Amino acid sequence: MKRSQGMEMNSAETTQNRWFVLVFVAAAIAFLVLLAIDVAGVGRTVLKAIPVGTLMVLVLRDMRGFVRVCLAGAMLGSLCGDILLDLPSQSLFIFGLLAFLIAHLFYNVLFFRYAKSPDGDEKVIMAGLVFFAVVMIWLFRGITPALYGPVVVYIVVIIAMSVGALLVPSENRLLLWGALLFVASDLVLAVNKFLMTIPHGRVVNITLYFIAQFVIIMAARSIWGGRKMSHGEILSPHGGETVH
Repeated sequence: MKRSQGMEMNSAETTQNRWFVLVFVAAAIAFLVLLAIDVAGVGRTVLKAIPVGTLMVLVLRDMRGFVRVCLAGAMLGSLCGDILLDLPSQSLFIFGLLAFLIAHLFYNVLFFRYAKSPDGDEKVIMAGLVFFAVVMIWLFRGITPALYGPVVVYIVVIIAMSVGALLVPSENRLLLWGALLFVASDLVLAVNKFLMTIPHGRVVNITLYFIAQFVIIMAARSIWGGRKMSHGEILSPHGGETVH
């Protein structure tokens, strides 16, 4: 009887998880279409917030303790950044940057709490990330002085987040790939805004961003969740803070 109830609960949870993914994908695609055809407004901003909002609901539902606090903080910061950067006022850019900076700080706190000492290959990757950060800081040296300082801080924090993702013990590099996709997303945004126009740059930026957030949360669920994702599940439920 208990086994039957457990199977029914797992089946219901899997169905619910698939609905979460469907909402995430549908809202992301709808937003990207509106962005591509340059349709702005409150509706578009709401659509932009739904994918990360969906991930936040999953975090609050499934994660526990310190992991839950950090991931929820990262999602909340990202959600605020999503809204601020989609509003028409250019003066809100710095506040959007600050919101995402806070999100990355939450990711940093979580990743470095569980980080291990780097091995040989990881030291090489770390050196590459540091070199990349230095190049980016040099490339953006000509932007408005009022923005250059915050941009430099942001670069340092997001590269640190990538290093932290690299050093979290896991059976795969999914967390690192999510962090690197986030870096790529922000690079496209910054180059498109400050250096040169990239064809469909905003669409590329947000596409990479949505994928990055999804990958990071799925990786976090795999690492800190109660059980691994199986072939038949899009998302696995819940968990504490076990590092596999």
